[in-house]
Amino acid sequence: MSSWAENRRADRVAAAEQAREDRRMLLEQRRTDRDHTARLQAEADQAARDRRAAARAKLTGWVRAHVLDLMFIPVIVVPAVLAWTAMAVYGVKIFGPAGVLLPLFSEGAMWVFAFAVPMAARAGRATAWLHTGTWVFAAIAAVLNFVHGAEQPGGIGHGVVMALVSIGGVVVHQLVHAAPMRARRTATERAARKVERDAHKRLHRVRRAAVRQAVANVAADGTATLVYRPGTFTLRGGFGRARLVSATVPGLPVDGLGAELSEGLADEITAYLAALPASDVTPSGKGAQGLGRGQTPDTMPAVDVPVEIADKFGGYVARVRAAIDSGRLPASPSKDAVRKFLKIRAIYAAAVWQAATTSDRDNGPDDDGRQEVKS
Repeated sequence: MSSWAENRRADRVAAAEQAREDRRMLLEQRRTDRDHTARLQAEADQAARDRRAAARAKLTGWVRAHVLDLMFIPVIVVPAVLAWTAMAVYGVKIFGPAGVLLPLFSEGAMWVFAFAVPMAARAGRATAWLHTGTWVFAAIAAVLNFVHGAEQPGGIGHGVVMALVSIGGVVVHQLVHAAPMRARRTATERAARKVERDAHKRLHRVRRAAVRQAVANVAADGTATLVYRPGTFTLRGGFGRARLVSATVPGLPVDGLGAELSEGLADEITAYLAALPASDVTPSGKGAQGLGRGQTPDTMPAVDVPVEIADKFGGYVARVRAAIDSGRLPASPSKDAVRKFLKIRAIYAAAVWQAATTSDRDNGPDDDGRQEVKS
């Protein structure tokens, strides 16, 4: 009997203990749920605060970046509203109830073009025609408002005021947004741009002159192609009729002689050779070119003739001797004088000078009467 009672008492104690444990776990779970809910709510509140702070920062940043634009809003909006309402009233007076749409033409078209100008500029598209449309419809709006104002008791004065108000907003908008001023160039940049423009103009003149002096190559089928003479040239003449003349640039190879200079040189050489005594002229041929007076190929001193002027060497020598005889060059010219006279490179002038003056030095005394000392 006592054993049953003890077991029953133990069961009641265990049940009570289990009930307390269940209540404890339930309370613990509720507390955990409340903490979790509070944490989620705190996170949601913080996220909302962050979003509001980001929105305020974005708005503040936009306002700071567009302070100038915001300052111009009243100057742009107020005239636009006044002109819009005035045109609506005027449209109703002329067209009846449908005339309320008149501002869509007079004011609306002007503002559509005005807003399109900066949008096209930001997109990198051309804005010339958009500018034209803006000012054309601005003129239309000004005329309509002037006519409307002129019909009022104030007459022309009211018309002028209404015309200025109608286009005042779009004028301010275009000055602020349509064509932002570029940064002023420095003096160095302006000088560089001027040099670039001058070079472009000169290049254009050179190309035009080259076209005028080009010759035509006509094919068998009748088609023609312009053929240009390559080389280094300078411009001569003006008033739209500039021509190309061969030029020598230090450091660059010397181009072949021009046709006019070649013909003149040939005539001069022919006249000089014709004036020489018969004994002074040797048979023609490459081996006889450049011989001294009374010399033969066997007695002529050896001259190292540059290959580049081998076919012109005899002519150069003849020109120098003719110049000496005519007094254009001194009796014993220097190498530099020969170079300047012939307008050739120094290495070529040295060979011509040697061939043209050797016979004079070998056949007589120098200008001061002293014999040349040979080593």
